[in-house]
Amino acid sequence: MAPLLRALYGGYALTTFLLAAVIATALLAVVPGQMRRRRLGRHIMRLTLLLIGVPVRVQGGLRLPETPAVCVSNHASQLDGLVLFATLPARYTFVVRAESRRTLLFGFMLERVGVIWMDRADARSGSRAIRVLIRQLRAGRSVAMFPEGTIRPEPGLQPFKIGAFLLAAKAAVPLVPVWIRGTRVLFPDQARLPARTALDLHVLEPIMPSGPSREDARALLAQARVNLLALGHEQDRAAA
Repeated sequence: MAPLLRALYGGYALTTFLLAAVIATALLAVVPGQMRRRRLGRHIMRLTLLLIGVPVRVQGGLRLPETPAVCVSNHASQLDGLVLFATLPARYTFVVRAESRRTLLFGFMLERVGVIWMDRADARSGSRAIRVLIRQLRAGRSVAMFPEGTIRPEPGLQPFKIGAFLLAAKAAVPLVPVWIRGTRVLFPDQARLPARTALDLHVLEPIMPSGPSREDARALLAQARVNLLALGHEQDRAAA
């Protein structure tokens, strides 16, 4: 009976996600203003999670600076970006890999809420994205990134790419580590159907970079990694 119930729930949850994506695409196509579209997208995602019975508990939300900041999070599922988008304030701009631009509906929605595309195979794309993001931070926006850059089915924190930390160091803004727990169960890598679970989003204390150099960025990366591993209690895949 349990496998049948899991399959029924998974089918319901997946159908709800797809319907929400269709509705969001239609609305985002006509709503003017990027910030309005972001707020609308956040509401749709929150409602979708509510409809499938997945509560999101946010701990330490008051630690998010009102000033521009760079948020970095662990990456355990394809749903991490949507969960983070639903919970962070609308002023956060997300950095998304360029391959997602070609995904049906999803790519269009991301474009409409103003993500910054980054091609991981093109070093020049990364440099251009950093320059664009520095301008966003100086204009009062904040940035959210997944420094692991990819997901793996097994638990553990993958090695970090330096981009997010270099961005915070060069822009002299606080770096906010965030740990998302539960998405690996909700929709693990290569899964066909979601599984019901609760989600937790832990906002850690912001870290100020000590300077704008690459060495300062590496120190920021190391400190953020230590803090996330202490909270997440997962294997350090960079040391494996």
